[in-house]
Amino acid sequence: MNKIVFSDNSEIQIFGVSQSADTLLITIDTSDVNDLAQKFQNRSLTKVMRYYAGIDLIRGYSGYTNLKNISYTPAVTVSVDYATEDPTTESGFSEERADKCVVTMEKTSMLASVAGQTAQNTANIDYLAMEAGLEL
Repeated sequence: MNKIVFSDNSEIQIFGVSQSADTLLITIDTSDVNDLAQKFQNRSLTKVMRYYAGIDLIRGYSGYTNLKNISYTPAVTVSVDYATEDPTTESGFSEERADKCVVTMEKTSMLASVAGQTAQNTANIDYLAMEAGLEL
């Protein structure tokens, strides 16, 4: 069983993860797109994610807080049992199918992160100056 463990130690079973530059693709066997959207839109949950295969920690991901996309594909063939014939399937053998969702997460660029923090700091200074009755 593969899983992603979020910052709050909640977890979700997944099929796999791939990473390319500042993009993370997480493949999940589920049809509940709304639940995935709620989970992956929560930046406090996705700020640190850990990928486990069984009980082994494979990799940690930090900073992938921007949900870019969720794509849903129903009834994907995940395995074929070539020992068991089944004329009702496309392959002619017994097939196992699952609904798949691919969640695309992007890392926040350092420039955007610093710009956001700068704007917050400026707002904090303005508020404190207003409270103290100072003119800046």
